[in-house]
Amino acid sequence: MPKPTSIEAALAAAGAKLDGVRVFDVRHRGTTPDPDCDSLFIGIGDAGATAGLKGILGAHYPPGHAVTAVSRPGMRDELVRALTIATLEQAGELAPPVSMFVPAPAPEQRPTVTGLRSIMARLRGENGCPWDREQDHRTLRRCLLEEAHETLDAIDREDWQELAVELGDILLQVLFHAQLAAERGDFDFDDVTARLREKLVARHPHVFGDAVAHDAEAVLRRWEELKRDERRDAGEAQPGDLLAGVARTLPALDRAQKVQRRAAHVGFDWPNIEGPLTKLAEEIEELKALLARERPGSARLEHEMGDILFSAVNVSRFAGVDAEQALRMAVDRFAQRFAIMEKLAAEQGQALEEMDLEQMDSLWERAKLEVGNRK
Repeated sequence: MPKPTSIEAALAAAGAKLDGVRVFDVRHRGTTPDPDCDSLFIGIGDAGATAGLKGILGAHYPPGHAVTAVSRPGMRDELVRALTIATLEQAGELAPPVSMFVPAPAPEQRPTVTGLRSIMARLRGENGCPWDREQDHRTLRRCLLEEAHETLDAIDREDWQELAVELGDILLQVLFHAQLAAERGDFDFDDVTARLREKLVARHPHVFGDAVAHDAEAVLRRWEELKRDERRDAGEAQPGDLLAGVARTLPALDRAQKVQRRAAHVGFDWPNIEGPLTKLAEEIEELKALLARERPGSARLEHEMGDILFSAVNVSRFAGVDAEQALRMAVDRFAQRFAIMEKLAAEQGQALEEMDLEQMDSLWERAKLEVGNRK
């Protein structure tokens, strides 16, 4: 009977089988564990190698995850020690060579998409969470929107740790919708990632093919052209569909800017910013004329205000400014300054409603200086 290899001996000592185990030699650079399967790490020769392995495993497994260290596997003085990721440095005290068996965590414990999918399936399962079991695609619409807004807020505040949390919440929504679809037999998470991969490759021919794109504007232009080609090849493109793909549920300023960009891609655009600036001035004059004869809130005034806002978005686009972000920041500045006005008024023993406009204007100017008069 042939003598077992050191790998077979290490696995036998750890009570594991060779089938399905990934073997990593820590003496080779680029060791990256795969928590979705059992792993055996060989070639651990000293305390330094153990410390390095602990750092690698600590990024992929929880501190309490159980591992088995086997000193001199298959030899007479073979020694087996049960450890955890947190106590892994104790393996450095063992006589080399040392092998380390790291079993895959239970599916729901894996810090990978596989683990998250397992958790999501369990939440939706027979003995899962009552709230999760009641949801469908429509009831989750607001959740997805709220998580997107909270993610934008973390970016605006440059809170990168919070951003990691919020991106996880968005991923949860993707997993939730994919699980719902899988239960109906419509698609599953693998279909989502497969279609995303196809899209990324197909729409970046300047990276994965022979096309050339010298700047970001060229990339965006090509992206829209490829989207139209895809729809035409699928038999979905119809005359009048150029703007139909812009979601009506987008915030109005975002939707306006996207609609304008798509129209511009086929040449329907002003030659320079003077055009939209002139148009904005014309729309404001028309509003002034209407205000003199229309009742507040009339349909004609609503129409004209819409034209003004649409024209302002066009100016913003030519200026290279995101209209939605610009207005969001303007509202933030106003709110900050107004809060300071309230504070200053309270310091004077007054409430804002007790002041006349001249007094409030004075406080406003002081608030602008405190916040910063960014225009």
